[in-house]
Amino acid sequence: MAFHSHSVPHKVIFWALVIAVAAVAITPSAVLAKKITVGGNKGWTKGFDYQGWAQGRKFHAGDKLFFKYLKGVHNVYKVNQKQFESCDFASATKKYTSGGDTITLKSGTSWFICGVGDHCMDGQKLVVNVK
Repeated sequence: MAFHSHSVPHKVIFWALVIAVAAVAITPSAVLAKKITVGGNKGWTKGFDYQGWAQGRKFHAGDKLFFKYLKGVHNVYKVNQKQFESCDFASATKKYTSGGDTITLKSGTSWFICGVGDHCMDGQKLVVNVK
């Protein structure tokens, strides 16, 4: 039986590539997820165009939205489309009040508003479309 010294390295390289491709293919989206500060340096505040900020950005399932704001001055409500349009937070899905809230995005559309005073009516609201 002849020994081919060139065949062993090719097999090793082949299997290394197979393992590498498999690892990338099964990597959970959480590993690839981004932490996105809502409003960038402005954070979550009154008087900022959040729809303009979100326009053109790509949001993916597993990304984490970070709402940074002064605790007690603002809050974040996760709402549905109708509540978003009317700034109605009375039956919101979830309320966040820490001043540093992180919300993991799921596929679909997510709507967020501030429930303090007239902040939502003044534009402190955000809708994101998640792939």
